Amino acid sequence: MRSLFVLLATLLALSTWAQFKKLDALKINTPLKIDGQLNEAGWKQASAADSFILNSPQFGIPASQRTIVKILYDDQAIYVGAYLYDDPQLVRKQLTARDGEQRKDVDYFSVFFDTYNDDQNGFQFLVTSRNVQSDARLLPNLSSQFGTPSDYSWDAVWESKVHMQNDGWTVEMKIPYSALRFSQKEAQDWGLNFQRYNRRNNESSFWNAIDPNQNGFVNQFGDLAGLQNIKPPIRLSFLPYVTAGIRKVPLPAGGSKTDVLRNGGMDVKYGVNESFTLDATLIPDFGQVISDNVILNLSPYEVQFQENRPFFTEGIELFNKAGLFYSRRVGGTPRGYNAVRNMVNSDPNLLLVSNPGVTQLY
Repeated sequence: MRSLFVLLATLLALSTWAQFKKLDALKINTPLKIDGQLNEAGWKQASAADSFILNSPQFGIPASQRTIVKILYDDQAIYVGAYLYDDPQLVRKQLTARDGEQRKDVDYFSVFFDTYNDDQNGFQFLVTSRNVQSDARLLPNLSSQFGTPSDYSWDAVWESKVHMQNDGWTVEMKIPYSALRFSQKEAQDWGLNFQRYNRRNNESSFWNAIDPNQNGFVNQFGDLAGLQNIKPPIRLSFLPYVTAGIRKVPLPAGGSKTDVLRNGGMDVKYGVNESFTLDATLIPDFGQVISDNVILNLSPYEVQFQENRPFFTEGIELFNKAGLFYSRRVGGTPRGYNAVRNMVNSDPNLLLVSNPGVTQLY
């Protein structure tokens, strides 16, 4: 009899996990002040998402700490408020760098949106207990195994605030529609999921259960309903840059020559429609946005670094098939190209064997 009871309880739990959860967003008329307090009237009226299920270290059991999440929206942005119950003295609060998986000694909360509800693509917005942000795109070929399910080279502009409470910590997020991409429909139907990572217990839990043994990640999201009459804004952004420097070159006869270096340009991004984005660059700066770590490579193969230049990160998943295209090879004219060419032109006795003027893409 006891075995039968355990079997029935297990089957009931499995059927609960198999169902896709649903959360209704509440429309508000006044923008919220992002302070992490969650004391506005809208937060008290909105529907709540709770009952998180562990993804690791043991899939399928309830999370050890309670988490409640609510969603509000207005004409400009979508708001996410989360109450993560815990002993505030035990919450891990290591200060980490922006972006990345935040797998160090820190707790975090993350929200995922599948704005086209295609079970393949999406957006991730993550906030640690120290209010450090990470944002990423979810791509079709990702696995549900806990690891790196996101492209963190993508960056958006959004707000967040964390506040420590007597019985846990709260997160308040404001994600403008300009940071998202969605279709122009009167009633929106998005995929939705939330994640909480408890570093102390090494627990990763999700609102809609993510089975690590099932293929896919976005296809295991729940549903977000209630979004009505929101319109995607004009997606037009300019990213200008200006660089300046001084170079001092020693002269053979003694002394030195000082050169003033200056450069400037701009990246332009324009959303043609909900499916296409135009990227243009004027006098591109081929220097990397983030400095690369120095790696001693004694192998016959090149070291491949992550691409962080905005012009090359848009739609990069289309070119990542089988590693055929590596955008970090795209750069300016190799140093010394003009000097070698001029030297050969001035001396007929010299033979130029190879002097590539462009960077190979393969």
